[in-house]
Amino acid sequence: MKAKIFRALAAFLLSAFALSAAYALQVDQTRIMSKRDIGTQQMHYYRLTINFNDQNIGAAQMFGALGQNSYIYAVDCHVTTAFNASTTNVITFGTTKASANEIVASGISGNPLATGILHLTSAAGLGLAATAAGDVTLWAKYAQTGTAATTGAITCVIQYVPNNDL
Repeated sequence: MKAKIFRALAAFLLSAFALSAAYALQVDQTRIMSKRDIGTQQMHYYRLTINFNDQNIGAAQMFGALGQNSYIYAVDCHVTTAFNASTTNVITFGTTKASANEIVASGISGNPLATGILHLTSAAGLGLAATAAGDVTLWAKYAQTGTAATTGAITCVIQYVPNNDL
């Protein structure tokens, strides 16, 4: 009896773990994102994983929010699984769903997008550029041209400092 319960629990946990990767960027797109502020003078960040098959990622997906005059310090990414589409794969970050490219305008792109670390030190929205006008919602978008990818995953970190001038 105990063995049956243990096997059923083990099977449930294994299936839950296997499904968790498939829902990497599954955020309720109707909820209002609250901006993060730890309340101390230190680096804040958003970390997200984008898979080639995330639901509606081609139309941009909301994943966070920043307060007015937050200073975006850096955008770094690590491609953990190469995107195997035979043409261009582009990942952008922005403050509007329509374009989703105000922070990383030219995109993280490649043909194919190979594994490794990417430091986006010249992103368009670094500094105060993307947050000067007011609070913003953060959007991620994956676009591809040509043959559709059947593999691909990238983890990105957007580092920022909220406006906490004394």
